[in-house]
Amino acid sequence: MKLELLDINSKIKLTLFLMLSLALSVPSAAQDLCAVTETTPATVTAEWLNEHVGHDKMVLIHVGSPQEYADGHIPGAVLMGNREVSTTPDESPLSLQLPSDDRLRETFEKAGVSNDSRIIVYWGKDWVTSATRIYFTLDAMGLKNNVSILDGGMPAWVSSGGSLSKEVPSPARGSLSFTTDRNKVAMADWLNSNLKSEDVRVIDARDSRFYDGTSVGGHPRAGHIPGSKNIPFNSIVDENNRFKDEATLRKLFTDAGVEPYDTVVTYCHIGQQASLVYFAARKLGYKVKLYDGSFQEWSANRDLPLDDPLEGKRTAEVQVVTPEWFAARVADDDLRILDVRLNVYDYFTGHLPNAVHLADAAMRAPRNGYPTQYLDPFFSGRLLMSAGVKNSDKVAVYSDGDGVLGATMMAYILERIGHNRIYFLDGGFRDFQVSQRAVQEYPEYGQVPSYDTRDNNTIAATTEDVKNAIGKEGVKFIDARPPNVFAGEVKIWTRNGHIPGAVNIPWKTLVEENNSHKFKPLDQLRKVFADKGIRESDDIIVYCGTSREASLEYLVLKHVLKFPKVRPYEGSWAEYSNHKDLPVATGM
Repeated sequence: MKLELLDINSKIKLTLFLMLSLALSVPSAAQDLCAVTETTPATVTAEWLNEHVGHDKMVLIHVGSPQEYADGHIPGAVLMGNREVSTTPDESPLSLQLPSDDRLRETFEKAGVSNDSRIIVYWGKDWVTSATRIYFTLDAMGLKNNVSILDGGMPAWVSSGGSLSKEVPSPARGSLSFTTDRNKVAMADWLNSNLKSEDVRVIDARDSRFYDGTSVGGHPRAGHIPGSKNIPFNSIVDENNRFKDEATLRKLFTDAGVEPYDTVVTYCHIGQQASLVYFAARKLGYKVKLYDGSFQEWSANRDLPLDDPLEGKRTAEVQVVTPEWFAARVADDDLRILDVRLNVYDYFTGHLPNAVHLADAAMRAPRNGYPTQYLDPFFSGRLLMSAGVKNSDKVAVYSDGDGVLGATMMAYILERIGHNRIYFLDGGFRDFQVSQRAVQEYPEYGQVPSYDTRDNNTIAATTEDVKNAIGKEGVKFIDARPPNVFAGEVKIWTRNGHIPGAVNIPWKTLVEENNSHKFKPLDQLRKVFADKGIRESDDIIVYCGTSREASLEYLVLKHVLKFPKVRPYEGSWAEYSNHKDLPVATGM
């Protein structure tokens, strides 16, 4: 009997021991979900956060604008943006690259992050891709098990009844020990060598219009990386910016040909939108890399292959047309006419019907200390938008008299940013009003929502191109300035003269004496260049003082005479003369 009682007591004790052991080995829900473990969820809900906010190991990171953060944020959250976790322009010409470990350590320690912190990243309103970029950065730092994203961001927090604060916290400085895993980043050379690998799947996270080449997005080339499939970044979340369920997300990847053991490489324009697709792939358990250089780098390197469905359809059509051509088309819905005369009062006095005034000087600004440089294509596109220009429009330009240089410059800028249908009024405003009626009424046009630019940089010569071309067989430099400036007799620049080997063809030799806005007949134009030894087979670089005069000779050579290899040197003498290492010749 005593033995039986002892057995029962032993069983009870054993059971209690096992129960206690189990309780000690399995933390409470609060302890478990705030701990750093290999099973840390990729996302948490607003309800979960409401239960655990204020935990001593928790670091809340608010991703958004400073004003948005000041208007209200989740209590205890610190503000962070992509600028703090990317290289500076001085460190890399590419946008949004992972910076040094020292920079990352400073950023995150200042935010209170340590190796045992439980990090919750959320966006303020619709900054989803900025938040996932922070996640990618933390993942690359080896802190994947520390970080979750608040599903739905701050709007989900507010909808669940969560309060907001305007108080800016002062977190105790964290302590981090890590080495960034640069293998999380796909480099261009590695990606190019793995495009045909059986177990590498490249995903383009941009909107489909960029993937298929319909839009260029300011890049030099359009289309997508060969073999890549398109999973647009906004397909990862629903209309409320909540992540779609696992089955839906997995189908996106399987439909793109991704197998369970493949390495997924995501890219976009600059590596931000791609971070959202990266996050989804990571959440689903795929091996994944992010191509940080993305299309910004790939498009600019013409040694890298590209699939452009619209290749061959982007060549600019620049035509010189008569006043009669204009008169017959001024009312066309797809024609936008730009009056580029410098003095707006000339426009007030009279202009072509439906013409918009956009002074040619508006298209240039200082850059790196150099005056009158062409604007970045994006900003040129914004100005054209304000003038009512759409990508699909025909655009006609004109000026008056010597203002022809502004008109040819505008025609060049349009081609430079990827516009395809460009028309130049031969004879300008003077010849138009001889036979046609000028008006004073302003045109009416609707708001243009966007203008898609292309950095069509292959049509231009850089200073490095010029340096490498000096003395090279088959290359001809044409200086479009007056002879005394070409010879160096006029003291304008830091150094005066011309590029060694250049021939002088002043721009006024190509236009009529009584109207400098009108080109000479074709046979006379051909003779001007032939007399200077310029052949159609030459590689021609034209320049002047600030590239206005060069733009006229470029238009004549390339689009009137159809010489195939002509480039303007955009920096021209204003830039060249300031490079003390470049040679200068004087005299005729």
